[in-house]
Amino acid sequence: MTTKKVHQGFEQHPERVVLNNEVHSRPFVPVNSPARCTHIAMLHDTDVSINGEWEYIQQLCHHFGLSIAAEPSPHLIIDFKTFILKWERHTEFSSYTFIRGGMGSAPFQDTALAVIPQKWVDKMPGKMLVGVHLLITLCPRETSYDPDELLDVFGNLRIVGAGVSNNCATAWTDFRLHADGFSRILVKNISMTEQQTGRLLQRLWEIETYRMMSLLSMSLTRRVGDKTREIELDLADNVGKMINIYDPEQEHILLETLTRLAAQIENLSAETSFRFNASKAYYALVLKRVQDIKETSIDGIQQISGFIDRRLSPAMRTVESMDDRIAILSRRVSRASNLLQVRVNTTLQAQNKELLESMDRRAKVQLRLQQTVEGLSVVAISYYALGIVNILAKAGAQLWSGIDPTIVSAAFAPIIIGLVFLGIHRMRKSLSNGLNQR
Repeated sequence: MTTKKVHQGFEQHPERVVLNNEVHSRPFVPVNSPARCTHIAMLHDTDVSINGEWEYIQQLCHHFGLSIAAEPSPHLIIDFKTFILKWERHTEFSSYTFIRGGMGSAPFQDTALAVIPQKWVDKMPGKMLVGVHLLITLCPRETSYDPDELLDVFGNLRIVGAGVSNNCATAWTDFRLHADGFSRILVKNISMTEQQTGRLLQRLWEIETYRMMSLLSMSLTRRVGDKTREIELDLADNVGKMINIYDPEQEHILLETLTRLAAQIENLSAETSFRFNASKAYYALVLKRVQDIKETSIDGIQQISGFIDRRLSPAMRTVESMDDRIAILSRRVSRASNLLQVRVNTTLQAQNKELLESMDRRAKVQLRLQQTVEGLSVVAISYYALGIVNILAKAGAQLWSGIDPTIVSAAFAPIIIGLVFLGIHRMRKSLSNGLNQR
């Protein structure tokens, strides 16, 4: 779609058109009653791309002599004259909805899928999670509830149903998979228009699709439940050990164990976070779609909302409980690790204090030794200096007979000792000042 600048000076946001058209995406298809519909939701495999699905749909179009755009889009509605295909690609699944006019002699055997080439159907990308055959019929209000007809359609009367669209129709289903692997929905149109019919059918398909998508986390819940229980018991055992452990080595071993438990919990959280959050989102959509069909009760019949509340809500509460359980367990391990870390740090501080006190004592001893060495150094240097003076004095006595070497050495002794002492003292002071400045 091309855009026109509303004003010469305005710079258009690059995603303005996409964002504006998003609210118009995935429209419903107006449906004329009576009609047969088949809705299929295929979970994406790792190798199912939008380009691959687009090529797959192009094969069907070529079979019927039609063509579609080369560039894929996330949704598509094609009128094949004998049936309509509506395709939508979602984050985790793609839906294929086939709408075929009329009832036929056996609507749940001669379904909307019957006019599609079987070879094409068999190659549908992904894994089938949802398959629904839906029949919509025209009927007057007084025949909207016919037990014999419902028994013939569903094979039993363990069904749910209600007046929908403000009593403009009734909807019936048993939420069961029948022999052909599809569930069944029967809608009796009393006074709906084609647009109202299209909106209602889309909401019914979405209830079934999102219901199944929300239940995908149940197997994951059971699988991680055992792991979570093992971690809880392991955590309780190790926290109990903290009370009676005072050995630093044992504290470090216990801290490593708690770190391992924290890593296991984070791995569980990463494994379940997306699936659990997706289930919560899908469940919220189910509740919204149930609200949108505007149910009214039929005497003696359980409503769709009642079935969802009784059967689906407990499963979703289990998912929420497991999600909360993992989060609480993560916080417990974090608190235990922090507590043990405080103990380890306290022990290390005590050890550091003892080490510093020991170093201080050694420094004092070294200072005394240094002072002793300085005194000995003064004596040694003075001794050698006086030896040199004595040698010089003896040499002078050979030149001048009045010089006594012993007297000269004795006279220079205090001077040399004083100079050596001052020199060593200044050198030590200079070195100390240099170290302090660093």
